[in-house]
Amino acid sequence: MNNFDFHRFSQALKCYFMTSRRTWLRYFGIFTLVLFMADLFFTRIQGSNYNDMVENWGLEQALGIYKDHVAGTAIFGLVFFFIAMLFGASYLFSHMKETRQRTTYLMWPVSNLEKYLVPLAHNILLLGVGTLVAYHLADALRVLLDWSTGRVVFWGAPYFWDIVSSPFDGSDDPWQLTAFAVGSYLWFHSLYILGGSLFRRQQFLLTSIAIVIGFFLFVWAAHTLALVPGVNSHFEFMALHDGVWHVHWSFYLILVAEYGLTALHYWLSYKIFCRMQVINNKWLNV
Repeated sequence: MNNFDFHRFSQALKCYFMTSRRTWLRYFGIFTLVLFMADLFFTRIQGSNYNDMVENWGLEQALGIYKDHVAGTAIFGLVFFFIAMLFGASYLFSHMKETRQRTTYLMWPVSNLEKYLVPLAHNILLLGVGTLVAYHLADALRVLLDWSTGRVVFWGAPYFWDIVSSPFDGSDDPWQLTAFAVGSYLWFHSLYILGGSLFRRQQFLLTSIAIVIGFFLFVWAAHTLALVPGVNSHFEFMALHDGVWHVHWSFYLILVAEYGLTALHYWLSYKIFCRMQVINNKWLNV
């Protein structure tokens, strides 16, 4: 069965969600609890006490400081979202750890592409939406606690979305910088997708270790190359001179390579899935 059928795919999505809904609800509860505790840390533990700030510095200055604390919860929420997405990507096939689970899933009457896209859609779309809902729910619980204890009410969600939308608000930063930042995260995400497909156990840990080793090797190679006579060690791919951004042509090659590698990693992940068997290597899905 090689063709893709949307109706069959939608039924597979529904079936996968019904069999794994307890796991998703557990993730949602854990994420909400972690984010709520982080909100309490930023607004009630670190820094000065709210009542002491009002008493010693006045209400206006205390409100400004408390706004910064709330903004800190938004920054943490965004970082948590990125990490959660990487975690979900690395555990793309966590539902196939045991032999019985592999046998059941591989025998589904759907195509290989549909079998691959079903957990991919859940671990990207559902996990992403669930994490955002968990953040807003934690923010609402913090606001409710602040209101019930007599504190001023500041929502963290506006700060969160201001940070998310800032690269696209038409500021002076060039579009190339935004494209590179988005592409870099997508590239990292595709690496965890690939690692989650390749490794059978400890996917997140092993993928992270492989990325760290690769990063150190890249830095070592770049440093070694910079020491070679005739090589310009102060080369600038993008620089701001006299208020005008100057982008070197090689930067576009890097940008194309970044998105190309992202697509390649997804394709390799799918190919690894197609080669999965009921009995595989102890540590690898090959």
